[in-house]
Amino acid sequence: MTTEHSLTQRAAPPCLHFAVVFITHPEISEAMGAAPPCLHFAVVFITHPEISEAMGADAPAKAETLQFSTADVLEKLRSPQFIVFTVLWLVVTIVLATLKVDNLWHILTLIAWLLIGPCNIATNAKTFFKADIDDRATDSSSMFVLGSSAMMSWVFAKSINNASVLSAKYGIVGGFGYCAWYLSFVGSSVVIYRLRLKGYFSLPHMIFDRYGRWAQLLYCMANFYRLYTEVWSNTMTVSDFYGSRVESDKDYDRDWWTSNLLGLSIPLAYVFMGGMKSSIVSDAVQGTFTIAFLFIVLIYMTAMKDDNKYLNKHLEDNYVGSSWEVYNPVPSRAMLSLDGGMDLLAGGAVQGLLSYPFFDPVLTDRAFLTDPRTMARSFMIGGTFAGFIILCFGFLGIYGSMLGNCVNDGVCPESDLNGAILADVKAGKPFAVAKTMGETVLFLTAFIMILSSISTLDSTFTSTAKLLGPDMSGLWSWLNDIVTGKVSIRASTRGESIQKYMPLAMSEATDRHVWVGRLGMILMALIGTLPIMECPTQLSATTISGTVVMGLGAPIYMIGLLPDSWLWTRGTKRPLAFCTSFIFCAMMGICYQVRYSTKDCDGNLKYSYANVDFTPLTIGGGSYGMFLGTNVAGAMVSLVCWALFAKLDFCLFNEIPTLAEVNAAAAAKVKIYVADDQGAVSLIDAPGPAGESPASPGEIELLVTGSHL
Repeated sequence: MTTEHSLTQRAAPPCLHFAVVFITHPEISEAMGAAPPCLHFAVVFITHPEISEAMGADAPAKAETLQFSTADVLEKLRSPQFIVFTVLWLVVTIVLATLKVDNLWHILTLIAWLLIGPCNIATNAKTFFKADIDDRATDSSSMFVLGSSAMMSWVFAKSINNASVLSAKYGIVGGFGYCAWYLSFVGSSVVIYRLRLKGYFSLPHMIFDRYGRWAQLLYCMANFYRLYTEVWSNTMTVSDFYGSRVESDKDYDRDWWTSNLLGLSIPLAYVFMGGMKSSIVSDAVQGTFTIAFLFIVLIYMTAMKDDNKYLNKHLEDNYVGSSWEVYNPVPSRAMLSLDGGMDLLAGGAVQGLLSYPFFDPVLTDRAFLTDPRTMARSFMIGGTFAGFIILCFGFLGIYGSMLGNCVNDGVCPESDLNGAILADVKAGKPFAVAKTMGETVLFLTAFIMILSSISTLDSTFTSTAKLLGPDMSGLWSWLNDIVTGKVSIRASTRGESIQKYMPLAMSEATDRHVWVGRLGMILMALIGTLPIMECPTQLSATTISGTVVMGLGAPIYMIGLLPDSWLWTRGTKRPLAFCTSFIFCAMMGICYQVRYSTKDCDGNLKYSYANVDFTPLTIGGGSYGMFLGTNVAGAMVSLVCWALFAKLDFCLFNEIPTLAEVNAAAAAKVKIYVADDQGAVSLIDAPGPAGESPASPGEIELLVTGSHL
């Protein structure tokens, strides 16, 4: 039996396994006679236990799940840690009240008490990296916990700000335009579902297996860059509620920096203690508060708009109407046009489906928790809710644009601004729009923004720990061996080095990896704050970082979506298929960022003199036409580079498979779903036919140079 046939048969449905039994054991078929079919399988498994074992008939052990109970909550509330932290919080609250500081400072102290006080300290790697969730968990509790965590990890403070600002600029199209990036939930769940069925336990594992350690190093560097942008972009959004920029010295005031550092320190503290488990538990709490407070704000805002007769008259006289969905800030510009924001929506969809989901370890790390089907359902539900929440915040920007234009035109009284800056209200900045509705709404909006910022930051730090710990464990060993002279920098990733230099599964992580991860969290918090000195914008953290990593798309989604029989032999490497796609697209993205998006603190382009021109790629005449064209071109370049170097087996740095590697590929743990006699479905390793003979040199040649890529 050839390796190709073996791999194909492994992916067959469970119902065909029994056909194999009757074909390979005719004496069983004859002995059955006219017995009912339902008894055939029982006789087979009783009389031939080796078949039962090979087929995976034994019921799998019950998967562990993350459960919450009243007893657990009460135990945490009675713990000395929580009591001490409660006393400390009360003292700080009394001091702040005595000093008569702004009420917004109480939000930070309250959140710190809620999230740090009851937090457990992770004592083992499984809790720290996997939150005690089993890879086979299929229960509704795990689906809810994972879905809510995925949702909150993507309700960024910067996303709330961006959706509001873009909605003020384009109307509801701007909100939907930013929601296009939330198609990442669809892209990641579909592709990673397929990768998990192929036996991969992380994206770095797949990249190492298919492309080698240099490709894995590039991917980990891209992930580190992504996490680094999340730190400053989310803390900046929160700090705008507490302070402002001092124009005289191009810096921010003391309150701004104090809130920035506190908003950074709170999530760092509790995930440093509890890791992924603290992050996931806090996401469920944060999601509940966010949804409740958001609807209170929306209901109050709608009532204020309906009661403002001057505003409604101004909208009816100067715009299409006063309803949310038809409001167009620029009536002369068609809403459903590229000029009206559809170029942003299309560009976001290109990134969201083809590259952005694989660039965010906050999302992809969670995609390898629970059973694959449970994960996919959780991501679809969580992603839908996350996109809906972001769209709802877009209405905040629409209201700001409505009110700002009304005041600017002299129809609404300036007192409607309630002390907010007119330019900020017109621009749809959340803190300014909330201020027009009074202290209560401002407090609730600030609470939501700070919660979302902290939720994103805790996920950022846990992903940093996993990246620098288990994911890069093999790379650290390789770099150490290079420095100490044990291996050459060009040494192969084959043989014994495969196990030594490959990423670790989270289930195999040790206490050493936990402490490497904790140190990585501190490192990320420090360097992630540095870009604030350069006055970046929160939107650039999404649009630009996604443009730089367009080349991640094809090398990942093609491995997930194509069957293994169409690809080269597993275990061998074709590094140029990944590296050329990534490097070429990264060069495009960096040039685009330097020439068109890098600005100084005054909002002026810093490198407008750079001899780079992306104008020929522009699609349409809208503000994001060049962004759309660049991303479409990048997606095409990525696919072409991958296909070219994946197809050609004679390229430099390719590794021709050895006989042992071909046989190892045949034994790869492809996953299948099997139903037991009670109808319960579980994921197991697909069985292979017994007595399979190893591949011959001729079959190896066929695999390398034949119909396979």
